[in-house]
Order: sequence, then structure tokens, then C-alpha cells
Amino acid sequence: MNQISRFWLDAKDALGKRTVMIIAALIIVRLISLALYPLMDMTEGRYGEIARKMAEMNDWITPWYDTGVPFWGKPPLSFWMSAIGVKFFGVNEFAVRFPHFLAALLVIVIAYDWAKKSQINPFYVIIILSTSFIFLVSSGAVMTDMALCVGSTLALRACWLSLRGKESAKKREQVLFFIGLSIMLLAKGPVGWVLVFLPIGLWALLSKSIKETWQGLAWIIGGLAAILVVTPWYLLAEQHTPGFLHYFFVGEHWQRFTVSGWKGDLYGTAHATRHGTIWLQFIYATLPWSFILAISAWVYRKSAVSKRPATEKDLSLFLLLSTISPCLFFTMSGNILWTYILPGVPAFAMLLALYLDKLGEAIAKKILFIGTTASALVFVSVLSTLTIGHAADLKSAKSITQLYEAQNMTKDHMAPLVFLGDRPYSAMFYSHGLALKMASLEEISLYAKTNPTYIAIKKNKLSSLEQALKNLTVVGDTGNYRLFLMLNHI
Repeated sequence: MNQISRFWLDAKDALGKRTVMIIAALIIVRLISLALYPLMDMTEGRYGEIARKMAEMNDWITPWYDTGVPFWGKPPLSFWMSAIGVKFFGVNEFAVRFPHFLAALLVIVIAYDWAKKSQINPFYVIIILSTSFIFLVSSGAVMTDMALCVGSTLALRACWLSLRGKESAKKREQVLFFIGLSIMLLAKGPVGWVLVFLPIGLWALLSKSIKETWQGLAWIIGGLAAILVVTPWYLLAEQHTPGFLHYFFVGEHWQRFTVSGWKGDLYGTAHATRHGTIWLQFIYATLPWSFILAISAWVYRKSAVSKRPATEKDLSLFLLLSTISPCLFFTMSGNILWTYILPGVPAFAMLLALYLDKLGEAIAKKILFIGTTASALVFVSVLSTLTIGHAADLKSAKSITQLYEAQNMTKDHMAPLVFLGDRPYSAMFYSHGLALKMASLEEISLYAKTNPTYIAIKKNKLSSLEQALKNLTVVGDTGNYRLFLMLNHI
């Protein structure tokens, strides 16, 4: 309790009481919000359903995309996290999101420790990191990116401290570095290593520290150890579902990033974007701090504090390269998502904290208060839109599934729920895998000859099916769907 009280007092002293109160309230609201809106398709619905299947089947080797269809797109760490949540809390939104919230807190702790040991105000880092738009969103989303961010942040922190930290802690930091690499292999695969090796390599080259960097870490032994730790899962995954290794390493780790609109994706459609879009995504993903970073960096370089010691120059260069490494790597990729920049956000927070720390306490406090307030207002507005405004219902099948379950049906003999055309992943999650999909009303009619059947149809398809739907009973509308009851074939 004394340590918590001391931490609270130090935070108020560094940031000001108002800023601390806002950030504390924001963290609590984010935690509560995990259960306030449904899983949204595609990403959350898909990954939540994969985790539900994993928990239900007790298959901790192969993530399953659908019955009999393995999911080869990602390693299992994020699915393990959500599946454990399901085991503890049941099948609900909080269960699959909460482990990712804890992972976000772990990233904050790692960044806080890194900043503290690097003579950067760690409370500034907490504020900037936790209120960056992408981090705030990802801290409560069912995705693979936060698990990857844990590994990349740990590895970058450990690398820096093993090179420039206390001599007595270097052995420990080297071990932590390779643990971080292992986490990345289980979170997203070898692509994560690029986001660590790229900034380290560039920093060693630009700072003329190649020899020091090579000798400072047990690259060969440690790298092999990191690979060996995760190799059993990769081999078991290939044994369970042959073909995994080729698809994962060739398709997901080469063609996905080099082929715009890649057609080999087994689980959806590749995202085709203009080359260089990742830089624009970085700007809005790190709001409100991206603009503040640009201004603070300019003021910092123009002020007297620009005559800073060599160690600080090396650290700022290391942080800058760690920040932009996702953008550098994905610049020429046509298949990207904005979440790809997440591994660079902790270093971004530290870099801005370094600048603010040198601009004076009074100015820093004002900037942090304004940024925190802006972030909180935006998040509350977005949350209100998702919940009170029911915007999340338009991206999820939860409400239509609830409407179906609310009908007068006994648990022993429930009429089936069929989605016409596409069946969203969230429908599988909320129906516990029971929702069906069929391509046409004729197919559903043949299926429903002897049993009443509920049919969920997207509202934008209703006008083209007007004549065929006349013989069906309308149950109700919710979200993007209308629910019908078919008592006999058309």
C-alpha cells in the first residue's frame, strides 16, 4: 500500500492532479467498456469465435476458423489469451477482451520501467502511451497486435538497457530480449522480428555502434534459443494440419506484403492500399500526440537543450527509429492495416516524453493535460456512439442472435437460425457455433420442409427478395438484419 500511495503522489507531482484524475477515470472507463458493446466484424468477431472454439474444444494447438477448417493466418498467443478468458468468464465480450486489456497494461509497465531507467519522466510516458488513439482502441480489442506489442516493447527495452544500462543488469536484459523475440514468434510470427531488428540495425549503423551492438547481445545463441522455445508449437501445428507451414511463411509472410490485393488469402480479402499509406495511418493512429510531437521536436531542436549529451542523442535516435520502423517496413506494402503501427507507439511515447521533459515542467504539464483531456473526450464520444448510439450493432450479429433466442423456443428443441448469404463471425460467437448459412431461399426452403426455421437477412437485400419473402413471417428488425420465420417451404 505504501508503494501505491507513493506512486500516486509522484504521479500527481509530475502531472498535476487534474491530469491524473482524468487518466485514472479513462482507464476505469476503458475496463468497464469491454463489456458494453458487442464484438464487431470482421476482426473481433473472427478472433473471438476462434478463441471460443479453442476453449470449447480444448484444442490449444490448432486455432479453428470453422468446423473442419483450421486458421493458419496467425500463431496462437492472442487466441490462447482470449480462450483463457472464456474459460474464466464464459462466452461474452468481457471474457475475450480482458486479456488484451491486461496485455496493454503490461506494455505500459514495460515502457514505464524503460523510461525510468533511461532518465525520461516515466509518468509522461504513461500518459502519452495510454491515451494515443491506436493504443486506447487496441487495449480493449480482440486482435493479435497487443500481444505482439508486448514482445516488441520488451525486446527493444531490453536491447537498449543491455547496451547502455547498468552493467549488473546486462545478463538479465539479454535474457529478456530473447524472451521478447519468442513472444513475437507466438504472437504474429517472424514479421515481428523485423520491427525489432530494423531499428536496432539502423541505430547501430547511424550511431557507428555496430561492433558494440554485436558484442552486447548473444545474437546467435539467444536467437536460436528464442526459436527453439516456440518450435514445438510450429511442428505440432503442421502435424495436426499439414500445409500450415507453407501457407504461414510463404503466403502470410511474403505474398501478403508484396502482392497488392493478394488473392491467396484463405480467410478473406487482402487490403489493397496505396504505397506509403502507413505514414498517414501513423499520424491519425497516434492522435492527439502526433501533432504535439512535431511541434515539440521543432522547439526542442531550436532551444538550448539541443546541445545534449551523446547518450541522450543515441537514445533519441534509437527511439525515433523504433517509432518509425513499422512505417519504414510497410511503406511499399499494399496490404496493410492501421494497427500495424502499434509496436512503434511505446517508443513514440518515450520520444515525446523526452522532448517534453526538456521543455520545462510547466509547459509539459499543460500539454499533457490538454492532450489527455482531448483523448478522453474523443474516446467517450466514440464509446457513446458504439453503445448509446448502437453503432456497434450495425457491425455485429449480436442483436439479431438475441432476437432469435428471445422467441418462444425451448432449449431442447430450438428451431435453427440460418443466415442468407454471408454469415458473420460474430453470429457464430453469439450462437455458440450453431448459426448456419445458406446461399439461397430455395436451399433454405428445402432444409425447412419439416422444421420451422428462422432466417436472418441483411436489410440491403430485402428489396431484391420482396416477392420471395411474402410467404415468410416477419419477426422483427435489429441492427443490419431482419429476422423471418419460415414455417414451410416457399
